[in-house]
Amino acid sequence: MAEISYADLDEVRLCYRTLGEGPELVVLLHGWPQTALCWRHVMPALAERYTVVAPDLRGYGGSGLASTGYSKRATAADLHQLIVHLGHPSALVAGHDRGARVAHRWALDHPADVRRLALLDILPTREVMSTVDRTSASAMWHWFFHSQPDLPELLLEGNVEPYLRFFFRRPRAAGAIDDETFAAYVEAFQDPGHLHASLEDYRAGFGVDLELDEADHAAGHVVTPPLLLLWGADGGLRAKDVVGVWRRYATDVRGKAVAGSGHYVPEERPDTVADELLAFFG
Repeated sequence: MAEISYADLDEVRLCYRTLGEGPELVVLLHGWPQTALCWRHVMPALAERYTVVAPDLRGYGGSGLASTGYSKRATAADLHQLIVHLGHPSALVAGHDRGARVAHRWALDHPADVRRLALLDILPTREVMSTVDRTSASAMWHWFFHSQPDLPELLLEGNVEPYLRFFFRRPRAAGAIDDETFAAYVEAFQDPGHLHASLEDYRAGFGVDLELDEADHAAGHVVTPPLLLLWGADGGLRAKDVVGVWRRYATDVRGKAVAGSGHYVPEERPDTVADELLAFFG
């Protein structure tokens, strides 16, 4: 069972889970509407070889709230400080969903920190924002809802359980997320402060995050560590040229669709994810 610890960083207190005692560090970053629990079935296999750390991102789960905001740059800076706190000069990193966007920013801002990078079920934020059409806007409606000031908090406070159940309603996700884990996710977002923080994460995507991504693109900054992409073969990226798109944002890219999975790949196909990460991290 993973050990739960806390690290007091410059701007926030992070809660993180640790499993394994290997010489190399693996950091696993969760998405929305989840916490580090989303890696619960992936961590044991990786822990046979590595020290595996899965933090709750700032404003999520057991981690604290931050007065300085929820940009991916600020969250990536937390992770830079976390690995220093843990006594490691660098890490092997995997992120899913919002955590993958943080991992992308971490690799750009602190390239020496990230030795290898795995991103699960995302395209670059800049790419998503610049190619929105009727079909994609319909699929990512919650991005636009979450970006509105105040209204999501007003509507969701007291209604977190049915709202999260809607996102996990698809058969593969529903079968992968047991009642205990779902209850933990609901509890994590019922606190008004943490609910607000998770929405601020989305709002940052339309503001400072996108501005930084555009600046990096204009300057020719790309991800330089080896990059592995995994996405659900039955998910929203099934018709996208995921590897082709990312080759415009990174120098060393490989990837594959995960059969029998939708969006929540670490929970729907944890054995496959663990195998792919073990092979990639080496």
